[in-house]
This record gives sequence, structure tokens and C-alpha cells, in this order.
Amino acid sequence: MVTTPDRRVRRTRRALLDALLALMADKPFDAITVADVIDRADVGRSTFYNHYTDKAGLLADGLAAFRAAVEQPACGPAAGRLLPHSLNVFSHVHAHQPLARALFAGPAGAPVLHQAQAVLADVVRADLPSDPHEMLAVPTEALVGFVTGAYLSLLRWWLDSDTGNTPQEVDRMFRALVVPGVRAAARPAVAPHAGAARTASGGTGAATARA
Repeated sequence: MVTTPDRRVRRTRRALLDALLALMADKPFDAITVADVIDRADVGRSTFYNHYTDKAGLLADGLAAFRAAVEQPACGPAAGRLLPHSLNVFSHVHAHQPLARALFAGPAGAPVLHQAQAVLADVVRADLPSDPHEMLAVPTEALVGFVTGAYLSLLRWWLDSDTGNTPQEVDRMFRALVVPGVRAAARPAVAPHAGAARTASGGTGAATARA
């Protein structure tokens, strides 16, 4: 069949990625060699190089799959809420725990975590208000960093604690912790001159009324 080579390619790449993730559960990414990967996957060196130029390319495949999954359009009630992709993130992590543990909770090292963090930051950035003329209470990138950090902390806790919480339960925790702050930060900031004008025109009267 025409699709057979594609299936073989997918199976081989899946075996190589599974081998890499298993190795990343035990040691830093920088300490893993191509020889380690092919031994674990039980394939030949030429097979590896038919698909990838190096181990970084193999890891990039895993990150691309993670990105594609979490960036899927939100469905149902989630589609109309703030940070609509949050359940996608937790659902994919739950369904692909070896990849998630390698990226977020294992000893893989800072470069790998930085790449995974960049994927989450892109998801958050796309979920925030995009009008460049809208003045927010905090800088957009500060808000992106705050939400991304919350994702990372909660993912590590979930993966390490083995609590048995479902993706829906962890998503509710995330939203309870994060959404109020995002709502406050996403309110239009008051321009300094506007606040000064209000103080000059009505501050004394307001103070008198309160008194």
C-alpha cells in the first residue's frame, strides 16, 4: 500500500522518541548520545540518520508534537473562556506522560526545560488580548511569564505527586489560582494624566463626601 512507508517512518520515529524519553528519565539530555538512543530503540545507526541529523532533531519532533496538541482549538465551553487552551495542556500531559516527565519533571536539564517553557509561553501569548493599542495593567510579557510559571509549577507538582487527579481537576486548580490575577492584569490600565485629572477635579469633593 502507498501508506506503508509512511507508517514505517512513523513507527521508527516513535521508537526513537520513546527511547530518548526513557533515557531522559534517568539522565540529562546533554549526557545522552545517539548511540544510547539507537541501542535503546534497537535500530541501526543508519536508520537513525535516515530520519534525523542529531538527537536535537529527535527532541524537536517531540516538542513539535506537544505544541501541535496543546494548540488545538479549544472545544465546547472552554472555547469562550479566558485562557481557553489550559485544559488542552493538562489533557495532553496526562495522555503523554513519558514526554511530559522528560520535558517538565525529569533531569533533562535547563536547555530542554527552556524549549518546553517557550512552547507554553507561545500558547499563553496567543490566549491573551492581542490588541496592540490596549493598555494593560501590567506589561504583556510579564503576564505571559506569570501564567507560564504557573503552568510549570502545577505540572511539576502533578507529575511528581502521583495524586491521581484528572486533567479536569488540575485545570480547575490552575484556573482558580491564575484566572483572577489574569483578569485583574488584563483590565485597561488608567493613564497617569487621567488619574491626575480626576484627582484635581473631584478629589476634594469626594474626600469631603466620604468624611
